[in-house]
Amino acid sequence: MVSFLIPIVAYSSMGASATQVALVFSMLTLGTAIFSPMAGRVAKRGRRRETILGGALVRAAAYLGMTVSIWLSDVNLLILNSLVWGMGAAFYRVGSDAEISERVLSENRAEAFGHREAVNARGNVIGAFLGFTVYFTFGLSQVFIFYALMNVIGGFVIVKDRPPLEPQFVGPSLPGVRTAIQLGTAALLVAAALDTFISALLAPFVEIFILDQYPYLTVDVLALVYLPGGILSGVLGTPLGKYADRTNKVVLVSGAVLVGSVSTLTLAFVPRLLPVAGQGLLAIAVFFSIGTVTGMMAYSVMSSVLGTVYEGRASEGFGLFEAAMGFSRFSAPLAGGFLWDLVNPVAPFLLVGAVGLLLIPIYAFGMHKYQMAIEA
Repeated sequence: MVSFLIPIVAYSSMGASATQVALVFSMLTLGTAIFSPMAGRVAKRGRRRETILGGALVRAAAYLGMTVSIWLSDVNLLILNSLVWGMGAAFYRVGSDAEISERVLSENRAEAFGHREAVNARGNVIGAFLGFTVYFTFGLSQVFIFYALMNVIGGFVIVKDRPPLEPQFVGPSLPGVRTAIQLGTAALLVAAALDTFISALLAPFVEIFILDQYPYLTVDVLALVYLPGGILSGVLGTPLGKYADRTNKVVLVSGAVLVGSVSTLTLAFVPRLLPVAGQGLLAIAVFFSIGTVTGMMAYSVMSSVLGTVYEGRASEGFGLFEAAMGFSRFSAPLAGGFLWDLVNPVAPFLLVGAVGLLLIPIYAFGMHKYQMAIEA
């Protein structure tokens, strides 16, 4: 809900330009990009759960800072606290990824990450309902205070349970196998970074694009667009991850990217094809749901692959992965803001959909190399 509210608050209440709205999102991810490698080093064996707690507490502080920015109607303070939030997200995400990867067998990793994404999706749906209840009952700033409290509680829940450390695992030692795995992983990281870049172009602009095309919508009705995708992710995350563990990952990731790109590209044309708000929102919700589920599938597979490649040192691998994704997410909203301001609001959608189709060969090559090396 916070990512849903931020562009609306900055654009409508604080008078920010599209580029400033993009900068808010860029700071969220710049913090993640800068601090993820550090989080990977901190979250070494035995310190993963403490890393998650630290990330949760930093995010809570950032939410409180965002509350102050709303009170002062200061977009610059909002941008600063977005950077702090990104730092907290880096430690939280890297610690979580490493904890899951190190405690799950390689043949079940996609299922485990799919399960985590499903739980996150269920939390997002429940949290959105609770957040809107707080919003309509107490006001906007109290929503951010509520989420700060939830981060504190969640962080201490994590460190309360301390299972024993798992045995160390040494990865493949044959030079040819290692080289093939590194080549495949490099291709996958490049594809994932580009995929993240073009997808992040849209993050700040989806809500204001819909409000621009359907100006009579209210915020609470607009939020319902995200509900079907959240429900589907919560229901399908675990079974899809389990399916991914037992399926050809080349076909799976390529198909997910293809379907997601076509769905995103179609979003740009929905308001023209369906000018009536009710019909248009229904169609947008369908395409959002498709993109959400396929994106979750691709992420679960990629996390599974990284966990296998960096077996025994998962925090290092996920630190580098989140840094690469973070720098992509940092630059993408700025590019989207320039396209929105200098071309037209449809331009970011068209670029995302078109370039996404070009990623399929890169994904297919990287996954194919990886699978050949693992099978060898």
